[in-house]
Amino acid sequence: MNTCKTALRVIWAHKFYLLLYLVGMSLIMIVIGSTNMQAAVRANTSSSVGRFEPAQAKIVVIDRDCDNQAGCAMGQGLEQYLGKSAQLVTVKDEPQALQDANVSGKSDLTVIIPAGYGQRFLDALEDTAAQAHSDGKTPSFPKVETAASYNSSRGSLAQLQVDSYFDALRTALLTGLCQNGSMELHSYAAVKDAATYVVAHYAGNQPHVGIHASPKTDNHGALLKGFVTIVGLAAFPLMTALTVCVATLFGAFSSPDRHRRLLASPVRSSSLNGQELTAALILAGFSWVYYVALVAFSMAASGVSLASLGWGRVLLSFFVMLVFAVSAASFGFMLAQFNPSSSLINSVGVTFGLVVMFTSGSSSGGPLPPVMQTIGKLTPGWWYNTAVQSIMDSSAAGLASWGLPLTVVALFALAYACVGLMVSRLTRTRATLVAPVSSDPSMIG
Repeated sequence: MNTCKTALRVIWAHKFYLLLYLVGMSLIMIVIGSTNMQAAVRANTSSSVGRFEPAQAKIVVIDRDCDNQAGCAMGQGLEQYLGKSAQLVTVKDEPQALQDANVSGKSDLTVIIPAGYGQRFLDALEDTAAQAHSDGKTPSFPKVETAASYNSSRGSLAQLQVDSYFDALRTALLTGLCQNGSMELHSYAAVKDAATYVVAHYAGNQPHVGIHASPKTDNHGALLKGFVTIVGLAAFPLMTALTVCVATLFGAFSSPDRHRRLLASPVRSSSLNGQELTAALILAGFSWVYYVALVAFSMAASGVSLASLGWGRVLLSFFVMLVFAVSAASFGFMLAQFNPSSSLINSVGVTFGLVVMFTSGSSSGGPLPPVMQTIGKLTPGWWYNTAVQSIMDSSAAGLASWGLPLTVVALFALAYACVGLMVSRLTRTRATLVAPVSSDPSMIG
């Protein structure tokens, strides 16, 4: 086990790579994944079923025609009519107070019934009836004074309610819907009955808006997608960190001087290689445990329990991550057999990690272009992300949906290891051990 301990010390001597590629990059990926998860949590907690309550406008009604019975009846009916959909606000009938209420937002709409309005309304009503019999031009009805606040659009919408009230009042008086008589009855009593009728039939004067309360959608799938994103983003830190660290580990043992000393040792080569491989697997297992802990912490911080996603799915997704970590370590082993320099190891590790992340589909919100999918299928990252998505997809049926991608990830690990062993075999076959020339003391004369 001395070789394994030495290999672990080699990894610890290069702990900067672990801090940079594993810890640093994984934290960035977790933050990105947590953003999607928190959005899914907010969508899941919000309910689409509720009581629709439109915003109420604040309206001030000033009736300056209270001295006239008809005008007073119209004003009272208007207040009752608007009170069904708006909030009535009391303000002094003073120009300064009305302006302050309008500008400060205390009122969204100010309605002023001017003095003599009731009588002018009845006169216009009589003229309208007379013109209707003679087919003449219909006179226009007087308008109340309104001032909508510029702070919101509720005042402008409430102004439509004011116009609706007076239109309905005019129709009720002209058609006799509220009285049993003729046009001579357009008096205070007729106006009061008409106002009562309009208020009672308030709902019929409003536009019919159908509100369909759809049942709350099952946003559990959004939580599953958020978990898939967090797990899928592990491809970059795991691939980069394990490639660089494992390649550095095996590169330290493959230098010519160390290689000669290892061959000259009494320990069999298979035992030495097995201990080096054990150190690489320990590193892969440590990286896997670290990222699993980060995922669990991220889910807990987002308020999502892993048990709510299904322990079977979660554990199987973590197992796929472990297989992917082994494939990343195998790629680092293969890279080390080519005896690259330290800078080349870092360059290849980061570049290949980025390729794996961007072609796996975990970093994109939608489907990848066909070219990217083709490139992604040549790396274990695409198959890793596909396996995790298939596991968490509730509509996926059986082992076939995720078993094939998982098998491909394992085959990538085996292929990388086989290529590394083949390159190692070729380099060892061509290498020649140059032994120092020994001199026989008896020949020294």
